[in-house]
Amino acid sequence: MTATTANVSNRRLSWLAVPRPVLLVAGLMVVGLLAVSGAYGFHGDEMYFVVAGQHPAFGYVDQPPLTPLLSAASVAFFGVSPTAVRLLPALEMGLIVILIALMARDLGGSQRAQILAAITAALSGYLGAGHLDTTTDPDLLAWAIVLWLLVKLLAGADRRLWLAVGLVTGIGLENKDTLLFLGAGLAVGLVLARRWDVVRSPWAWAAIGIALLLWAPNLAWQAANGWPQLTMAQAISQYASDNRGQIVPLLWLFTGPLLFPVSLAGLIWVLRAKAAAPWRAIGIAALVALALVVISGGKAYYVIGSAPMFIAAGAILLDRWLARGHFRLKAGSFTTAAVLSGALIAYLTLPILPLATYAASSLPATVPDTANEIGWPQFVATVENVVAALPADQRAHAVILTNDYSEASPLELLGTGLPPIYSGHNSFWDWGPPPADRTVVVHVGDWRPADWSQFFVGCHVVAHIDNGLGINNGEQGTAVSVCTGLRAPWSTLWPSLRTIS
Repeated sequence: MTATTANVSNRRLSWLAVPRPVLLVAGLMVVGLLAVSGAYGFHGDEMYFVVAGQHPAFGYVDQPPLTPLLSAASVAFFGVSPTAVRLLPALEMGLIVILIALMARDLGGSQRAQILAAITAALSGYLGAGHLDTTTDPDLLAWAIVLWLLVKLLAGADRRLWLAVGLVTGIGLENKDTLLFLGAGLAVGLVLARRWDVVRSPWAWAAIGIALLLWAPNLAWQAANGWPQLTMAQAISQYASDNRGQIVPLLWLFTGPLLFPVSLAGLIWVLRAKAAAPWRAIGIAALVALALVVISGGKAYYVIGSAPMFIAAGAILLDRWLARGHFRLKAGSFTTAAVLSGALIAYLTLPILPLATYAASSLPATVPDTANEIGWPQFVATVENVVAALPADQRAHAVILTNDYSEASPLELLGTGLPPIYSGHNSFWDWGPPPADRTVVVHVGDWRPADWSQFFVGCHVVAHIDNGLGINNGEQGTAVSVCTGLRAPWSTLWPSLRTIS
């Protein structure tokens, strides 16, 4: 290797250079997440993603294909366990911590500012997000990478980096379409900030083309299947008032219950400071994206992906505040706020309590996601016992039909000796109907539609789900019924069993 080649290589690697304490913070976050990853159990959505990924497609009723395919691959490589599907989310959140530190550096922050940015990020909502395997995790990572690249580009980096923006955005859109909010916001931000250099850049327009090209397979699937995600969006918009009411509390919690002033100061700096002028468009983009989510009634977490920019900027201001005197007092205040914020987020979102203690607390009602990790072995065992109790001639012609995908998925993944499993909910409906000779139904959950008599001559409840801890989660008390006397062929009944929600 020549000296010139070595210098070029070193310059390229310097892009990714962060202080070792940043790597330590990110590493500790990942280790902590993996240490508790198997404490309770799967979430119903996680199992649904695995099952969906085992039916490979360019899209699904309720999301693009990336998360289901990654979830199914994780189980294929590491086995069926919560830790297997939660490995990638933990690594993704650790990478976001590093990217936020890089952002702080590229905004002009010192080494200490980068470390402060990493600590703030690691003890924020990213800690909670890294526990579950959801579409949100790759989405947050895509936002963070795009924002980091935008920080570099708007400060005058090589315009060819726009191609990387297009690549990441296109991949991100194959996971979740919330990046469209960022794109729309950025378009407004660039105009209002008068960044005509970007608007005129062929590289920026090429990025749009690359993103659309990579998103095209999912768009084609949606078009071929009647745009079911629009139906899904309409279902979500029915809860618009609740979604809007959750935005401010979520932003507060996600940026840290006691650390949110760091992000708030960062936002104000990006919008107002003369030194932040190159990046003003990003601040405007975040506000426009937030406004679009509010107007559309989208879910509160759709715009939390903009947080990295403001955590990074706020850490620079925090560093300057520490440098203005009374260092020990100020450092002690920040440390206390960071520890308490991280502890509260861990308490609310991670399975750190013994099950009996958790069951006796108010957490199951406060944070339903964690409660819905509990009780799946009992759920599956109850259904298995119902099937085993069927007479042999009925068992040979039985099928399991569930109200919800989160009831069908654990039976698929964790059940043994069960008849074929179907549901009319979301993508499960696409994988039906049952075979014509399966005329005895073990039904799990409430009927949807409510009147079962249009489908069967008779149904009787034979069991109820009980997690044994009295935790009132999504499955506690669910009825398991046996239904006989199919009133029409499955091909006739199946369309009326479809639910998208």
